[in-house]
Amino acid sequence: MVNIRNAFTFGCVALVASVSAFSEEHRTLQAVNFRSEMLEAINAVRKTEGLKPMCLNEMLMDAAQIQANDMADGNFIKSKGSDGSTPKQRAADQGFKAAEVTEVVGAGYRTASSIVAAWAKSSSAKSTLLSKHNVMGPGYTFDKTRKYVHFWAVDFSTGECGDGTAAGGAGAAGSSSGIGAGSVELPESGSGA
Repeated sequence: MVNIRNAFTFGCVALVASVSAFSEEHRTLQAVNFRSEMLEAINAVRKTEGLKPMCLNEMLMDAAQIQANDMADGNFIKSKGSDGSTPKQRAADQGFKAAEVTEVVGAGYRTASSIVAAWAKSSSAKSTLLSKHNVMGPGYTFDKTRKYVHFWAVDFSTGECGDGTAAGGAGAAGSSSGIGAGSVELPESGSGA
């Protein structure tokens, strides 16, 4: 009887441990994959307009991640940081020097593809997605204690890809170009989806 009880207890502990490990693995997978999913989704929008694909830049990823974290910490959705910083300032702080850095932000959307679809429906955000820039850096923060839960920021500019190669200008004739160091803010989704 004692052996059966011990075996049952051990089985329950093993089940809880495996579920806990799966959940942690899923969270890690999500954190690793959102950048490639964001890049693919934005490049799909660009492709429909005949534009060259963008590539990732680590310094822009770091700058965007700072803003996504800041938005989650402060429970707000803006490109202006809680410290008053702009996208261009945050990128410069990460070592990225450029004449222009633009940013789109949003919250409440669970996936990279859903936030990109929302940005593509906003004329100001879409113009940023379709800009002449050739590099981007996405940032994402999940905080279930906050109203919006999912916080997104993507920084865009012209520079080198993450592997150090020059991407050679992703713009095309007629693409949006006069954005400057501004930003586009997208309200949270109505359903939190």
